[in-house]
Amino acid sequence: MNRTLTREQKLLGAAGATVVFIISLFLPWFGAGGFDASGDDVIPSWWLMLIFAVAAAGLLAAEALNFELPARISPLPLALYLVSVPTIYTIMLFLEGGDGPVGRKFGLVLGLIFSIAATALAAWVWREER
Repeated sequence: MNRTLTREQKLLGAAGATVVFIISLFLPWFGAGGFDASGDDVIPSWWLMLIFAVAAAGLLAAEALNFELPARISPLPLALYLVSVPTIYTIMLFLEGGDGPVGRKFGLVLGLIFSIAATALAAWVWREER
Protein backbone atom coordinates (compact mmCIF):
# COMPACT_ATOMS: atom_id res chain seq x y z
CA MET A 1 0.00 0.00 0.00
CA ASN A 2 1.40 3.38 -1.05
CA ARG A 3 1.32 5.77 1.92
CA THR A 4 2.42 8.94 0.13
CA LEU A 5 -0.04 11.67 -0.70
CA THR A 6 -0.57 12.53 -4.33
CA ARG A 7 -0.17 16.07 -5.62
CA GLU A 8 -3.93 16.41 -5.94
CA GLN A 9 -4.55 15.18 -2.39
CA LYS A 10 -2.08 17.72 -1.01
CA LEU A 11 -3.70 20.54 -2.98
CA LEU A 12 -7.22 19.54 -1.99
CA GLY A 13 -6.05 19.21 1.62
CA ALA A 14 -4.66 22.74 1.45
CA ALA A 15 -7.92 24.01 -0.06
CA GLY A 16 -9.95 22.23 2.63
CA ALA A 17 -7.73 23.59 5.40
CA THR A 18 -8.22 27.08 3.97
CA VAL A 19 -12.00 26.60 4.06
CA VAL A 20 -11.76 25.60 7.74
CA PHE A 21 -9.68 28.76 8.33
CA ILE A 22 -12.48 30.80 6.71
CA ILE A 23 -15.01 29.16 9.04
CA SER A 24 -12.76 29.89 12.03
CA LEU A 25 -12.96 33.62 11.25
CA PHE A 26 -16.53 33.56 12.56
CA LEU A 27 -15.78 31.55 15.72
CA PRO A 28 -14.58 33.04 19.03
CA TRP A 29 -10.87 34.00 18.90
CA PHE A 30 -10.54 35.86 22.19
CA GLY A 31 -12.76 36.10 25.22
CA ALA A 32 -13.28 36.05 28.95
CA GLY A 33 -16.38 35.28 30.95
CA GLY A 34 -19.40 35.99 28.79
CA PHE A 35 -17.50 38.10 26.25
CA ASP A 36 -16.21 36.62 23.01
CA ALA A 37 -14.62 38.30 20.01
CA SER A 38 -14.49 36.41 16.72
CA GLY A 39 -11.86 36.77 14.03
CA ASP A 40 -13.97 39.28 12.14
CA ASP A 41 -14.10 41.39 15.32
CA VAL A 42 -10.40 41.12 16.09
CA ILE A 43 -8.76 41.49 12.66
CA PRO A 44 -8.82 44.98 11.20
CA SER A 45 -9.96 44.71 7.59
CA TRP A 46 -10.85 41.06 8.19
CA TRP A 47 -12.63 40.97 4.85
CA LEU A 48 -9.21 41.22 3.18
CA MET A 49 -8.15 38.00 4.92
CA LEU A 50 -11.43 36.47 3.79
CA ILE A 51 -10.81 37.46 0.16
CA PHE A 52 -7.24 36.13 0.29
CA ALA A 53 -8.40 32.82 1.80
CA VAL A 54 -11.29 32.36 -0.65
CA ALA A 55 -9.03 33.12 -3.61
CA ALA A 56 -6.35 30.75 -2.31
CA ALA A 57 -8.85 27.93 -1.75
CA GLY A 58 -10.25 28.43 -5.23
CA LEU A 59 -6.83 28.43 -6.87
CA LEU A 60 -5.69 25.37 -4.93
CA ALA A 61 -8.84 23.43 -5.81
CA ALA A 62 -8.63 24.51 -9.46
CA GLU A 63 -5.03 23.37 -9.64
CA ALA A 64 -5.86 20.04 -7.98
CA LEU A 65 -8.73 19.39 -10.36
CA ASN A 66 -6.72 20.50 -13.44
CA PHE A 67 -9.18 23.28 -14.13
CA GLU A 68 -7.76 25.62 -16.74
CA LEU A 69 -7.95 29.21 -15.57
CA PRO A 70 -8.78 31.93 -18.11
CA ALA A 71 -5.82 34.10 -17.11
CA ARG A 72 -2.28 33.06 -17.84
CA ILE A 73 -1.09 32.88 -14.26
CA SER A 74 0.80 30.31 -12.32
CA PRO A 75 -1.85 29.39 -9.73
CA LEU A 76 0.32 27.52 -7.24
CA PRO A 77 2.75 30.32 -6.28
CA LEU A 78 -0.11 32.82 -6.17
CA ALA A 79 -2.19 30.51 -3.96
CA LEU A 80 0.82 29.95 -1.69
CA TYR A 81 1.24 33.69 -1.27
CA LEU A 82 -2.48 34.26 -0.69
CA VAL A 83 -2.72 31.56 1.97
CA SER A 84 0.50 32.62 3.69
CA VAL A 85 -0.74 36.16 4.45
CA PRO A 86 -3.60 35.02 6.75
CA THR A 87 -1.23 32.45 8.27
CA ILE A 88 1.33 35.08 9.22
CA TYR A 89 -1.35 37.38 10.60
CA THR A 90 -2.93 34.55 12.61
CA ILE A 91 0.45 33.60 14.06
CA MET A 92 1.00 37.22 15.09
CA LEU A 93 -2.41 37.38 16.82
CA PHE A 94 -1.80 34.05 18.55
CA LEU A 95 1.60 35.15 19.87
CA GLU A 96 0.22 38.52 20.94
CA GLY A 97 -2.45 36.84 23.05
CA GLY A 98 -5.21 38.63 24.88
CA ASP A 99 -4.97 41.76 26.99
CA GLY A 100 -5.20 41.11 30.73
CA PRO A 101 -7.77 38.44 31.61
CA VAL A 102 -8.88 38.05 27.98
CA GLY A 103 -7.62 34.72 26.67
CA ARG A 104 -7.36 32.81 23.43
CA LYS A 105 -10.38 30.79 22.31
CA PHE A 106 -10.80 27.72 20.13
CA GLY A 107 -11.51 29.71 16.93
CA LEU A 108 -8.04 31.22 17.02
CA VAL A 109 -6.44 27.83 17.65
CA LEU A 110 -8.40 26.29 14.76
CA GLY A 111 -7.49 29.19 12.51
CA LEU A 112 -3.84 28.86 13.44
CA ILE A 113 -3.68 25.08 12.93
CA PHE A 114 -5.51 25.03 9.62
CA SER A 115 -3.83 28.10 8.14
CA ILE A 116 -0.43 26.58 8.92
CA ALA A 117 -1.57 23.24 7.45
CA ALA A 118 -2.79 24.93 4.26
CA THR A 119 0.45 26.86 3.87
CA ALA A 120 2.58 23.80 4.57
CA LEU A 121 0.72 21.62 2.06
CA ALA A 122 0.81 24.29 -0.65
CA ALA A 123 4.52 24.91 0.00
CA TRP A 124 5.18 21.16 -0.11
CA VAL A 125 3.67 20.86 -3.59
CA TRP A 126 5.35 24.06 -4.79
CA ARG A 127 8.73 22.89 -3.57
CA GLU A 128 8.36 19.47 -5.22
CA GLU A 129 7.65 21.15 -8.56
CA ARG A 130 10.59 23.53 -8.49
